[in-house]
Amino acid sequence: MLAGNARRFADADALVFEGRRWTHRQLDADVNALAAGLSAEGVRRDSRVAIVANNVPEFLLLSLALAKLGAVFVPLNYRLTAGELARLLAHARVQAVATVPEFAALTEAALTEAALTEAGPTEAALAEAGLAGVRRFALEPIGDGWLDLRALIDAHRGARVADADLDDAALQRIVYTSGTTSLPKGVLLTHGNVNMNMHAQIVELGLRPGDRILNFAPLYHVGGTDLPGYGIWHVGGTMVLLRRFEPAAVLRAIEAERITGMVMAATMLDMLRRATGVAADLSSVRWVIYSQVTSALFAVARGLFPNARLIEGYGLTETCSGLTYLDAAHQEAKQGSVGLPVPWVQVRVVDPDGRDVPAGEDGEVVARGPKVSPGYLDDPEATRAAFRDGWFHTGDVGCLDADGYLYIRDRLKDMIRSGGENIASAEIENVLAGHPLVLAASVVGAPHPVWVEVPVAFVVGRPGLQAEDLIAYARQRLGRFKVPKEVYLVAELPTNPSGKVLKRTLRQLRADLRPDWAYAESGRG
Repeated sequence: MLAGNARRFADADALVFEGRRWTHRQLDADVNALAAGLSAEGVRRDSRVAIVANNVPEFLLLSLALAKLGAVFVPLNYRLTAGELARLLAHARVQAVATVPEFAALTEAALTEAALTEAGPTEAALAEAGLAGVRRFALEPIGDGWLDLRALIDAHRGARVADADLDDAALQRIVYTSGTTSLPKGVLLTHGNVNMNMHAQIVELGLRPGDRILNFAPLYHVGGTDLPGYGIWHVGGTMVLLRRFEPAAVLRAIEAERITGMVMAATMLDMLRRATGVAADLSSVRWVIYSQVTSALFAVARGLFPNARLIEGYGLTETCSGLTYLDAAHQEAKQGSVGLPVPWVQVRVVDPDGRDVPAGEDGEVVARGPKVSPGYLDDPEATRAAFRDGWFHTGDVGCLDADGYLYIRDRLKDMIRSGGENIASAEIENVLAGHPLVLAASVVGAPHPVWVEVPVAFVVGRPGLQAEDLIAYARQRLGRFKVPKEVYLVAELPTNPSGKVLKRTLRQLRADLRPDWAYAESGRG
């Protein structure tokens, strides 16, 4: 892809970031130089390199150089705690980890994380956990102990590296998704998955060489790398990368770079509307992908982007991003639908026995196609449960209307969607259950005017348990975005006859207790 673009679109912009620009020729040259440098440093086919970083160009350069070598990259959420990162680094058995100065201390702590064992951060314990000897790469200059990848590119400038001889089944990436257990699942994405996703995005969005996407979705998400992500380069287009989402910066970039498309969380639409002091021309935008947009936010989007196709979408890490998109002709008539399957995938809604349910009836959403993951890293049980009978079982409840348009109703996995992040309630429950005074805990998502949902916990505890103490306990063990914003101490949890906690009842209880939408990150009795 890069070599072809270097010939066909040599002097056109490929990547833009904070005043730095790469043409397609320069992008190809830098990726080759980095691949040569990594090879000299011992990175080989199937080597695994984790990345803990926000959006910087070197994140993308590294992912491309690793693919060229047939190595595997493991993007990790920089909002996790050191303990959470340590467990994922050990689980993925990485040989190296790359980061930026902002997260160097966090990454260093993860590589020496005592929480992996009760014995402490001894060399023997780290070796057993798989963290001893992990190389440290710097995407931006950090200092002693960190190999500067920018310097590595300069040292090998002009080198050419042959593409590894890979087939579609070769592993390209391991992406950790919020799981239903304490350890998130590592989704395996192959080169075939990524290639077919690029093709699907190109067809669905009508991508062409003159297109310029604005990318502020985190690159550790498939939303940043695959929606359409790499797909823009497949057609010789341009990616304008922002380090993070900042409303004023987004508006200025759209006008200055004549952006034609982007993906964003629903909450960002209102943030753009409320951005003051920026009068930007947004007429160049011809498509925007989002999800969970209310009628009010749809009106906001239409006002901001009058010339754009507004795409309600649905996808998962296991499907390498977008699985269904709402088409332009029905963006108003079928508002609330997530649309039709993208090219080369099939979607059904089935009952517990795997039979199609009639139109209008709820069931589990299942999918198959060449952009669907083959399974989870070292987790045959979870793989068998989710990938069976030739179909990926999403765990989401939905229905198809008479025209085949998909609507998502609920989440079997009780996933909490907060500010663009997916949070597994079971992961938080497992942490809370570790407190010595906790007898039982259940976590649900509560509506929030900015973040869509935030986690709220209902806890049955022994005498002496204080909600504030439990929140402090969770802060030490979970990323801040996963910490319950409220803890309610209750005498018992509502259950059905089989003993399963009725989370719908808890959501209603939370709504009855606090209908004012006011939030404070503190305990509540």
